[in-house]
Amino acid sequence: MRIAGIVVVGAAMVVSAVSAWANNAPQVSNVTASQRGDASRLVDIHYTLTDADGDACTVWVSVSDNGGTSWTVPARTFTGDIGMNIAPGANKSIVWDAGLDMPGRVATFRVRVWADDGNGPAAMVLVPAGWFPYQNVSNPNQWVFVDTFLIDKYETTNQFYCQFLNAGGNDDHWDSNQQITQQGTAGNYYYTVIAGMENYPVIYVNYTDATHFAVWRSTLEGRTYHLPTQGQWEKAAAWDPVAQHYFMYGFHQDTISCAWCNYWPGPACVGTTTPVGYYNGTGGRHDAKSYYGAYDMSGNVWEWTNVSSGVIRGGSWDNCDATYCRCVSGMTYSTSERRSYVGFRLVLDSN
Repeated sequence: MRIAGIVVVGAAMVVSAVSAWANNAPQVSNVTASQRGDASRLVDIHYTLTDADGDACTVWVSVSDNGGTSWTVPARTFTGDIGMNIAPGANKSIVWDAGLDMPGRVATFRVRVWADDGNGPAAMVLVPAGWFPYQNVSNPNQWVFVDTFLIDKYETTNQFYCQFLNAGGNDDHWDSNQQITQQGTAGNYYYTVIAGMENYPVIYVNYTDATHFAVWRSTLEGRTYHLPTQGQWEKAAAWDPVAQHYFMYGFHQDTISCAWCNYWPGPACVGTTTPVGYYNGTGGRHDAKSYYGAYDMSGNVWEWTNVSSGVIRGGSWDNCDATYCRCVSGMTYSTSERRSYVGFRLVLDSN
């Protein structure tokens, strides 16, 4: 059927969740897709969502124009039972405005519906595959496709980093300025977090420290972790796929204040680092998370990305104003230096 340039093939298939390490994975079944018989160019997608644990899920749609070889069609305009907090049930409905996304396009498309219940690796959040207007490039608002990944909900803490050091993480990755003390003798050092600082972001880590930690964590858990790419970091911080809006700051807002993040408006909001997730809606502070649920994407500490020349993102508590806390901002930084305002978080790609 060819109406207004769109042909859709409904994919009646079962699609498992992206991640299901902690409990039963949700299941998507009975997927159908059909273009309406009028001139609207709207596509109706129906599916059934089941989850043995009754968990609400994040649901998203991928579209292919090559029979399923790849799923990177720039389909962005969806409404209905899509996004976060979708309850399990039958006859779920999504409407895709295919004509708006691809005016005049004539092709045969396949659609795939995905679901994730959020019970994957501990303290990570899901960022589903899709397009977003990447800003940190020479051509702002360039729409780019970023595949599905999970990113740490919080910056890596002193406690987790101390575990790495005590597991033989190499004494070279410890700095005397860290909130972690070194004890013992050469060849037999052990490490302890200063009391009360366990849940603060690790600082005084350089690019090599962060990448070695990623290798250690990968071996520990049997998965492949890495520092986020520029596109991954920026999408996780700034993008809201439902509102189709790129937020200026990494807490789902276009304005900033000390009630939203720990930065340096002159004078400093706090004057030092804060525990990860400190801006959680308590104590007069807003619940300052990105659309996907990641905290401290703006402020607290700068975060290393996977650029080997040394690029940090997100701003920090120390002498860092609102401009540097914007999701678009980044700095090229010496990969060998350790500072009181630089930390990191990791990403796990999903297949």
